[in-house]
Amino acid sequence: MQREKSFVIKELAIDEYKFKGYLSTYGNEDRVGDIIEKGAFDKSINERKIVPMLFNHNRDIVIGKMTLTSDDKGLYVEAELSKNITESVKVYELLKMGALTDMSIGMSVIDYKYVDDKYPSSGWIIKEAEVWEGSVVTIPANTQAKIEHVKGMKSNDDYKKLLIETIKKLGGKN
Repeated sequence: MQREKSFVIKELAIDEYKFKGYLSTYGNEDRVGDIIEKGAFDKSINERKIVPMLFNHNRDIVIGKMTLTSDDKGLYVEAELSKNITESVKVYELLKMGALTDMSIGMSVIDYKYVDDKYPSSGWIIKEAEVWEGSVVTIPANTQAKIEHVKGMKSNDDYKKLLIETIKKLGGKN
């Protein structure tokens, strides 16, 4: 005779604090009038594919790392927050709830031209730049630099499937 047991799950822990999205995009004008050309980060990425992740460009507190790649849209990142830093746990919680949705790049401009030569303050067309860091930010310069997917953001159905898979692995029946 098989005995049935019941239990209550109080919390599901997420092992990984990760997200994906665009740190910068190509061809659009940001809030300060700058436009980044496709390929502007290629040399920098070839030299350093991983950069520190900060919150609002605060260099005093590194909250994780970002792995960089470039595609037709822009500078794409796969980011991982540290689970052991208080600030990164706070940022992750705000990412999950959708309170933080934007990113920003910390860079040095190497080559540029003015958007309008008659008005040097009109903004730059950035041809080459070196990436130093990426930040999760409250207000981005580039409104298209968005976080697209946060690991751990799941629907109730996804959690149910995960729970059933876990019970099966532990020898239970569904």
